Order: sequence, then C-alpha cells, then structure tokens
Amino acid sequence: MAIAAGQTIGHRSLMLAQAAGNPVALGNPEFTRMVAEKMAVAAETGAGVAQRMAAAQWGWAFWFGTQAQLAAAAWTSPATAWQHWLQAGTDQAADAGRRLAADAAALADASLAPAHRVASANARRLGRKKR
Repeated sequence: MAIAAGQTIGHRSLMLAQAAGNPVALGNPEFTRMVAEKMAVAAETGAGVAQRMAAAQWGWAFWFGTQAQLAAAAWTSPATAWQHWLQAGTDQAADAGRRLAADAAALADASLAPAHRVASANARRLGRKKR
C-alpha cells in the first residue's frame, strides 16, 4: 500500500503543480475525486471496524459469562469447582488469546483493506494516464 499511495501522491502532486495558477486546470475531476474517495474510504473503514469491534465484544462477553458460571459452581463443592475452574480457565485463556489475535488481525484488515484497494486502483489508473 505504501508504494501505491506514494505513486498516487506523486501523480496527483504533479497534476496540482501543473494546474497552479490556471483556474481551468483546477477544475480537473481528479481533484474532486481525491476528496470524495477519502470520504468514502473513511466511511467504509469506520463501518468495517465497528462491525469487527462488535464481533470481538461478543466473544469477550461469552468468556466473561463462562467465568461467572465457573465462579458460581464454587458454592456447590469448592475443591471440585476449583479444579474445574483451573482446567477450564486455562483452556479459556488459550482460546481468549487466539481470539484476541484473530480479532486484532480482522481489525487491521478492516482498517487497511479499503485504503489499500483504492490506493492500488489509483496508482494503476493514474500510471496509465498520459502526463
């Protein structure tokens, strides 16, 4: 994405420099497109991140609920409950770690995918144009 963004910035900077002082050239649709694209990418990113955050919260709510159930079982037989809690807690901690890693990767993907897609498309499109 860094390469594609750099290429796009380079092309657009050159276009802006060439249009400086020329009101007609400043009407280039590419200049309007820049702003509209950024707004669309920001909206798509926000929606994707919000969706992934909601999914992550449900996973953590399930883990906390299970911990509460294990604690409630301690009233019946503390020794058995402690042994069960220790085993289940260890398993759940490992599961929580995997879930946290998966949620972090999904959040990163939701955050970067829209910008990567648009930057790559712009670099290809602007690279084909005659300067």
